[in-house]
Amino acid sequence: MTKQHERLEQLGLSLAEGKQLLREVQGRVVRQQATAFLVGQTACPTCGRERSIKDHKTLGLRTLFGKISLDSPRVRQCCRQADGSASISPLTKLVSERSTPELQYLEARWASLVSYGLTVRVLHDFLPVDEELNISTVRRTTLDVARRCEAELGPEQPMFIESCQAEWEELPRPDLPLTVGLDCGYVHSSQQRSRKDGWFEVIAGKSMPTDGPTKCFGFVQTYDTKPKRRLFEVLRSQGMQPNQQVTFLTDGGEDVRDLPL
Repeated sequence: MTKQHERLEQLGLSLAEGKQLLREVQGRVVRQQATAFLVGQTACPTCGRERSIKDHKTLGLRTLFGKISLDSPRVRQCCRQADGSASISPLTKLVSERSTPELQYLEARWASLVSYGLTVRVLHDFLPVDEELNISTVRRTTLDVARRCEAELGPEQPMFIESCQAEWEELPRPDLPLTVGLDCGYVHSSQQRSRKDGWFEVIAGKSMPTDGPTKCFGFVQTYDTKPKRRLFEVLRSQGMQPNQQVTFLTDGGEDVRDLPL
């Protein structure tokens, strides 16, 4: 690569040049990986014979460094499988989604901090993401990630007390108390026709260990079906033991006070 070097702004790579370089490297690496994956998928898993190619399709994969089109051959099934399909596209085993997990993570992370529109602008400013990245895409990705997180939560329980006091006394001495701040607020619709129309209550909390990072959580009080599980998992993720003291700081609202009880 040859660059001018007569002025300060010409030194090194510009943002546009860096994006283009990342896009090209990403495309070459991903296509090489996809080709290597397909080499191990040509043989029939039942009889071991090489399967013939029926046709070719194209798979689009959105990555941090641009959208990549991958050649996806369809192979004929020489031994009919349980699903009865005559052909399959082996690459879909690898490219099971159309966005890489890292891109989904950044979209959801920024969307949790700023608006969808600002998230799109930030990612476009610093990464060579494809032009198809827009507000609708970021909103959809964020909701998908949220659904996955919700699915990983265990079931709600009447209480989360396990074992007994005698067993707790045999546990190692716990760390200093955890402190949890809880508060609630009301979100009103900008189009509401009356004071009771188009609003809902949000309960938000922050768990603050004496040592280590804080963690935040929130839920809509009249909608969430697992509020106790949500709080319990946050505390457990910060190392809470059954014999550990937890201090709750709340306002006087009954909804907020009932949660730690």
